[in-house]
Amino acid sequence: MDFENFYEQVMGLAKQLFDDTKLYLRYAFRRMGLPGYQIHQIYLPEQKLIYIPIPKNACTSIKHALHEIEFDKRFDTDLPEFSDYREHHDYYLKRTDAFTSVNTLRERTDCLRFALVRDPVKRLISCYRNRVVDLGDLESSETNLKRYGLPIIPDLNTFAMNLDTYRKVNKSIEHHARPQTEFLGNTLYYLDRVFTLADTSELLGMLQKYKPGLELRQRKTGGTTRTLADLSPEALEAAISYYRQDYELLGEFYSPEKTCKEYESSVSN
Repeated sequence: MDFENFYEQVMGLAKQLFDDTKLYLRYAFRRMGLPGYQIHQIYLPEQKLIYIPIPKNACTSIKHALHEIEFDKRFDTDLPEFSDYREHHDYYLKRTDAFTSVNTLRERTDCLRFALVRDPVKRLISCYRNRVVDLGDLESSETNLKRYGLPIIPDLNTFAMNLDTYRKVNKSIEHHARPQTEFLGNTLYYLDRVFTLADTSELLGMLQKYKPGLELRQRKTGGTTRTLADLSPEALEAAISYYRQDYELLGEFYSPEKTCKEYESSVSN
């Protein structure tokens, strides 16, 4: 190996180490609640769009759409410019403007700021279906779960009744089941548009103004099927209690009463 190639490899490793260190510091600052790192955002400077992603709220579809708007092509790790990233989530977390604060977002009146929210209990069920059963995320936490006497693949009720522990022992579950209030900074005031899953077509219409003909990637189909009706009354109560702050923040869209009414209707059919 000649010196020039050796130098390029060393500098490449140094850059990767530097970038990874910056990323881990951002994560740490965010978990500590330091100003400027409270919220993960996706900012499109040319389009003046700011999206606040929340896992299990169609964020994969929206991220792919935003990437297509910004770069006029789908995100693909096989492309040279994206070869350093595991997938689209990894890419957006490593952008230099990935983290911001509520105060900064309030001042960004030059941008269209939006988010998509979801009924908290249904979001939890989606997390269970996808992350626990279909992807088996808890398998990596077998040792810790044994200490708590909890199964690796719990039924839905066990998962809901012991959610705090499952989030404590597994990073993926902690992230995907984290209350929406924490992703939003406990307020909606800085947002220009708040969509729900029922508003997906309206959201798409808004995004198509930036890229005519744009389509949202279909959400995953197949896999495990679970609904509100699969919860026991006790598990439903535990889930509603766990996400009480979410229901308070999202009261314009969801409420425990509406969720309970839908639950009662589903179990009676």
